[in-house]
Amino acid sequence: MTPPSLRALARNAVAVICLVGTFLYFSSTVGDAFDIDNLLNVGGQAAPLGLVALGQLTVVLTGGFDISVGSIAALSAVTTALSVGAVGPVGVLAGPLTGLACGVVNGVVIGRFGIQPIVATLGMLSVARGLATLISGERAVIIEGENPLADLGYGSVGAVPIGLLVLLALTGVLALVLRRLRIGRRVYMIGSNPDGARLGGVSVIRTTVFAYAVSGLSAGMAALFFVGRAGGGLPTEANGLELQAIAAVVVGGAALTGAVGRPLFVLIGALFIQLLSNGLNLTGTSPFEQEIALGAVLVAAGLLDFAIRRVATANNPLRGTP
Repeated sequence: MTPPSLRALARNAVAVICLVGTFLYFSSTVGDAFDIDNLLNVGGQAAPLGLVALGQLTVVLTGGFDISVGSIAALSAVTTALSVGAVGPVGVLAGPLTGLACGVVNGVVIGRFGIQPIVATLGMLSVARGLATLISGERAVIIEGENPLADLGYGSVGAVPIGLLVLLALTGVLALVLRRLRIGRRVYMIGSNPDGARLGGVSVIRTTVFAYAVSGLSAGMAALFFVGRAGGGLPTEANGLELQAIAAVVVGGAALTGAVGRPLFVLIGALFIQLLSNGLNLTGTSPFEQEIALGAVLVAAGLLDFAIRRVATANNPLRGTP
């Protein structure tokens, strides 16, 4: 096994260790409350976070990140509720389209004009949240009558929540796009060496726009779950979602320097974050203490990743070779 393969195995192991360790801990702590039905429920609840984390991964692979996804999700939720109220079920398309538009704007500002991702997405964070508050009239936009997204929020196929099925399907789609399509391979290329990719004929601008468009679209799709559960759109929706998504990406083994990461393990990272939150709720932990726990877990995951990679490198006879 080559050193890069050892490092990849070590990174991916972090998400699995965190997920299994959390399950074993809360199984012994809360007992019967942590049964298979609850686990399936956690999988369904993880759908919005998982979708946003997958979009965040696409951006991180390019060497950037997107801290506007929570605000984009809130804006998309509000536009979805308003559109459903105005034109009926077809209005559900407004959410993904709103997210896609915001993502494209981020991508153009970053890729075409060279604005740093932190600056561009921080600006979009403020703009999207402000627009959500403005167009909603500073209140929740409730869908009158039947909610066309109710099944997405609470429905299931047998015992499996629809949200979990959607998340699994979209994880597979993104994995295929990144590994099999040219645009996906270019995402990895510009994250590894943007200058080399440019010299090789890769359009860095177009690829960057694609990555941020995927991130925005994922936030817009996550908004559909929020609307399905709440029966409307809230301008305060998804506060802190961007930090949870970044945590899921880091725990899932992606490198914030770019070019390293796989959708499957980011999905596991998102399930871990949701499982941790669910377990803390069952034990009566306050939201403030949960935020502390999330931050501590994020740092611990980074340290665990570092330790595993050091052990893998130390046990590898080829270490130190080019």
